[in-house]
Amino acid sequence: MGRAKSSSSSRESINPHFPHSSSDLSTDLQLGLSISASRPQVQPERRQQVVAEEENECNSATFFVKVYMEGIPIGRKLNILAHDGYHDMIRTLDHMFNTNILWAEAEVEGLQYESCHVLTYEDREGDWMMVGDVPWEMFQSTVRRLKITKC
Repeated sequence: MGRAKSSSSSRESINPHFPHSSSDLSTDLQLGLSISASRPQVQPERRQQVVAEEENECNSATFFVKVYMEGIPIGRKLNILAHDGYHDMIRTLDHMFNTNILWAEAEVEGLQYESCHVLTYEDREGDWMMVGDVPWEMFQSTVRRLKITKC
């Protein structure tokens, strides 16, 4: 019922590369784990490419929020900083979810409400607000997630 106790000889044999692990790796190997004592060698050209990619990632400004649509079980991510304003973001969401989205500044003439959805967002304090009620810059600093619901 309990775990089998290992002999004292297996505890005394310690791998010099990993001072806190025993040399008996049978359990790790059975689980498909491997332990390497040395780091893989990286060619200088590839090392420079990896460093350049990491620098580009650090310099690019991104702020992803989750977007959930009523009736769709899986949320999607949207980079808020990649959009110039509400119109650009709404256009992206319209294409992403293949729907018509209503928001504070939307033109509703000629649209059927049955086929439309409303876009709301959760702010820092946990309150749900209508998208478009605040200036774009304030929205960018307070949005935590977006929700698209049926009218």
